[in-house]
Amino acid sequence: MKILHVAHFFYPCLSAGGVVNASYQIASKQSIDNDIKVISSDSCKERLKFLNGRYDVDVNGIKVDYFKNLSNKFKLSTMLDTPLSAPFKIRMDIKSYDIIHIHEHRQTLAIIVSYFARRNNIPYIVQAHGSVLPFFQKEGLKNLFDKIFGFKILHNASCVFALSEVEKQQYLKMGIDEDKIEIVPLGINLEEYETLPDYGKFRSRFDIDEGDKLILFVGRIHEIKGLDLLIDAFNDLIHLNGDNKDNKNNGKRIKLAIVGPDDGYLSKLEEKIKGYSLEENLIITGPLYKEEKQEALVDCDLFVMPSKYESFTTSGLEAMACSKPLVLTKNNHIHNWVDENVGLACDYDKDSLRIAIQEILFDEGLSKLYGENGKKLIKEKYNWDIINNQILEIYKKFI
Repeated sequence: MKILHVAHFFYPCLSAGGVVNASYQIASKQSIDNDIKVISSDSCKERLKFLNGRYDVDVNGIKVDYFKNLSNKFKLSTMLDTPLSAPFKIRMDIKSYDIIHIHEHRQTLAIIVSYFARRNNIPYIVQAHGSVLPFFQKEGLKNLFDKIFGFKILHNASCVFALSEVEKQQYLKMGIDEDKIEIVPLGINLEEYETLPDYGKFRSRFDIDEGDKLILFVGRIHEIKGLDLLIDAFNDLIHLNGDNKDNKNNGKRIKLAIVGPDDGYLSKLEEKIKGYSLEENLIITGPLYKEEKQEALVDCDLFVMPSKYESFTTSGLEAMACSKPLVLTKNNHIHNWVDENVGLACDYDKDSLRIAIQEILFDEGLSKLYGENGKKLIKEKYNWDIINNQILEIYKKFI
């Protein structure tokens, strides 16, 4: 098949979040046996730079066109590209594709591609990646976009991909016919987790003793991730368990590591940490990728994602691949299959979060059970080999 992927951020702009990794992994898997092209923009926190031209860039075997934005600042503030050359090139190139896969629909490239796809009778898929409904941030702008473009993009799609049953219900609220909705989860690349780093490298780098209990968060440092709630719960956990002063923790300390790029919330988070005087118990590493991120996952005792809203948790899947238990809030769409299976799901409340963390952190048997269940589930369901096969079979229905 000749497949076109449309993503308004793309590799190597990993700081833009999990959608970049998901679109990259899908395109990468498909490029083994198919003719793949990705169109994206040059936007990132700092514009991407290209030594030998921005079209047909080879990204680990994937051909990518990076359209230049008139204003990177405008893109980052509104999420709308200004790719002046895109309509002309897309109009010429689009006729050669069998199917198009649009990642997130509230973007300029999605407007252009969906328009020319309809004109040329080329089927396209929309995968909203958790952004079906217009809420949390820029709601007014999202509602305006939907009235002008968004509803048309969704309703004219041959099929839409939902990450979970919750997201399927969101598509239904947007008026999408149920028979056009397919549930397609996210996954990880199993090959990247066949050989893990040795235990202790992350702890050694950040002066964390072998016996210390280590809680890990991996994700963007953004208000939506619930890090303020995590700090509140962590502060209570430290004081209720006495840290070094109580035998409950065998004289060892409890540490929290926050791994990820700043997405506008770091300064507020640091103020909260300072207010609680938690500097000695808390490490903020900045973004870590590939082996360095795996080192953090291998060395932690518990992975936590306390989000105010989360459609899926790719970093949680990565923790599962390292046999680590999870704690999520019930605001995460995957909490139903996580709870009492590969970890615990709690209310969005500091006491509920603290109790869930504490229950796993100090119960080695429960922690081991959840970790083993998680690794098994990754192999059986949440990996890109299985998910890509599902996606390709869906494509074939519309070609």
